[in-house]
Amino acid sequence: MGAFSRNKGARAERELCRLLSDYLGGQWTRNLKQYQQAQHGDIEQLVAGFLIECKNCAKMEIAKWWGQACQAASRRGAVPCLAYKVPRKGWRFVVPSDAAMKAAQSWSFDLRYTQELYEEGFFLLVRERGN
Repeated sequence: MGAFSRNKGARAERELCRLLSDYLGGQWTRNLKQYQQAQHGDIEQLVAGFLIECKNCAKMEIAKWWGQACQAASRRGAVPCLAYKVPRKGWRFVVPSDAAMKAAQSWSFDLRYTQELYEEGFFLLVRERGN
């Protein structure tokens, strides 16, 4: 990954940390281990049990990104969350649907059983789950 891509990703992670603070309060930090080892998630803290994988890319690769989020979440025993920034449209969050989570089956984190939320919807979900 080149310096431009790393900087672009870091900007998005800092922006997401600010959003987390604005909506939820508290301090949120980037996970700097991600540059040394893969599959750690991009935000250090779990957000209501979600491990966030953050992307800032014009080329949407949702399936690939979701796979990365699931691998990282699995390592920490967390629920995957993909946060990605859509150019000039804002943030979107992909999380497992409530029904899939309740089923607690091997397929529960399959992309086909997710929901995509705008930032307000995601933060409502987080507040309802309790952070």
